[in-house]
Amino acid sequence: MSIAPLTAPPTASSMLTSTSLSACLQNDDLPRDAMLCPGDALNAANLHQLLNAALPDKSRHKAAGWFDQTDFLLTRSHVDEDQDAYHNALFITIWKRWDFWLALPQDDAAPARANALTQAWTRLRHRAPPPLVDGLLRQFRSYDSAGQPGDWQPLQEAHAPAQALPACLQAWRQVIGYWRLAEGQRRAGRPLRDQLHATLTPARVQALTLLPIFTARYNDWSNPERNGWWEDEVWIGARQPGQREGRQWGRVLKLSWRNGPDAPGDEEDDAHACYQIDVTGSDAPPEGTAHPPGLRISYSQRQSDARVPLPLHAVPHMARLLGLFIHLEHRLQLAHARDLQALLTGAAMHDMPPPPALPRMPPFAAHETDAEVLGAQIMALSQDWQALGRAHAARMREHWERPPASSMQADEQHTPAPPADPRSAQAVAMLQLARAVHALADADLSGRFHRRFAFAPQAFAHLAARHGRAVDRLQWQADGRLLAYVAAADAGQAGAWWAISADGWAITPAPAPAPAPAPDAVPEPQARSEDLLTAAPGKAADLAAPNTVAHGLNVYGDDQGDLHGMTEDGRAIWRHHVGGAILALAASADGNLLAVGTAGGYLVLLRKGSGTDPHLVSTSRYYELRRFIFWRDAPGPLAW
Repeated sequence: MSIAPLTAPPTASSMLTSTSLSACLQNDDLPRDAMLCPGDALNAANLHQLLNAALPDKSRHKAAGWFDQTDFLLTRSHVDEDQDAYHNALFITIWKRWDFWLALPQDDAAPARANALTQAWTRLRHRAPPPLVDGLLRQFRSYDSAGQPGDWQPLQEAHAPAQALPACLQAWRQVIGYWRLAEGQRRAGRPLRDQLHATLTPARVQALTLLPIFTARYNDWSNPERNGWWEDEVWIGARQPGQREGRQWGRVLKLSWRNGPDAPGDEEDDAHACYQIDVTGSDAPPEGTAHPPGLRISYSQRQSDARVPLPLHAVPHMARLLGLFIHLEHRLQLAHARDLQALLTGAAMHDMPPPPALPRMPPFAAHETDAEVLGAQIMALSQDWQALGRAHAARMREHWERPPASSMQADEQHTPAPPADPRSAQAVAMLQLARAVHALADADLSGRFHRRFAFAPQAFAHLAARHGRAVDRLQWQADGRLLAYVAAADAGQAGAWWAISADGWAITPAPAPAPAPAPDAVPEPQARSEDLLTAAPGKAADLAAPNTVAHGLNVYGDDQGDLHGMTEDGRAIWRHHVGGAILALAASADGNLLAVGTAGGYLVLLRKGSGTDPHLVSTSRYYELRRFIFWRDAPGPLAW
């Protein structure tokens, strides 16, 4: 794939600065094995120790790696499948400048080699073996101005060019530093690998690659002008899965950067290194312990090099990839959230492209599948919507698990913002589809839509804040119905009561209920919409929080749209996001149904289930039985 400089990066994207990029590359906090090759001396004892660290058992004959423009190969004495013989040695290349070969002496003569290069090496060593220096065979070669290598020569201080030995010593120390990091991670139990696996999950990679910047703008993997862009110093691109040229291709995220200047004889733009993350699926064979489950990570030092799987010892690359992914993910999601807010505040609904249409109208036979009823386009939309929902819910749970910022850190710079919901780009089209389904008033179709599209409160937050009609009073009736009071659409008008059927699916206007008898004990007052909406920003939570009791837990609602399940001693058990400042809570008589009213115009019915719904931003066992949306831009409630 060609990486061409692009002149039009995403306009709303927040660029990755040189400072933050540099932060991605710092390895100062990583553990090191300081006992590996003490003193950094270039001698036989240290090379022997380095080989034992890189090739700890007889089954491992080679270990290769790279950093910057230097790559290296550590070899154990053996003859490979091509009949090429190797010493106990280290081969270092500084791209088109120097090659160094450092080896331990061997008692037996090297076997015959198969290829021309190794035959030449054999003749050179056998005809004129270099003298031992500190117990090592040392050779070098340099490159001319055309980028061509010269002859191999003994690396002796008295006979080599003045720059040769210092260049070799510097590269030798860098290789030692690389393996000190690798050994430090191994001895510490590989915490960096565990952090990489926890961050780079298939769901998180998929969520990033499904942002509109990848699906709508840079969405042609075969076109150098549309396969990615430069995000300041980093090139980023994604390949969507699909059939191309008779072959099935999987999802890919690729990050690249310029790795030094071009050398003489290089192809144009060859000096680019890259990391590529392939989503392999749960049924794919394991890629090795360096790779997160469901992903394959490969890398290359130059664009012309074949990518190879990331080895377990590549600690600097794990750290770099982790830093790049976190920074780019954060910036792309922030840019996406800004683009969406501008879109929702500046564009009318009728200006948006229409959603996929239903292939045919109800009624439908009970035996028909969702694919037959909804059609291929809507099913594909559902697959992406649900996958993004699972990924976002997982990320929000991770966000909730982070320890709260201390008072010294509680500022915008250090307190991480909640991740943006990647479904926001599809929110307007999804709302149109939901209204089209609702207008048909077919219970079977409505149920299928409800199962296939989990509601996304954060994706609709801008619309809810602008159009929401507060739902601030709830009453369960003896016959199982729920009565809800909804604020008026316009100032100066009266609000209205609505009745929801006992099964939670039908909603009709209702008369005001009779006043409830005075309770024996005065309950805690519930905050009303006018209190929360007129309170100073950040102060709504200081008002009396809506609360109820369900299954022995105290359930509280806050002004961020979260429910909290608490024990009597104040210990948090679960958290559940419904969206919009919560104004009213009411549990059914058996506690299995929980009704929630919010300032954003949501009336949500939650039913107790057997586990956490993976599509919801929640750690509770409640799932959404039904959601009714009361917005000023619609004549009546929308059932979701």
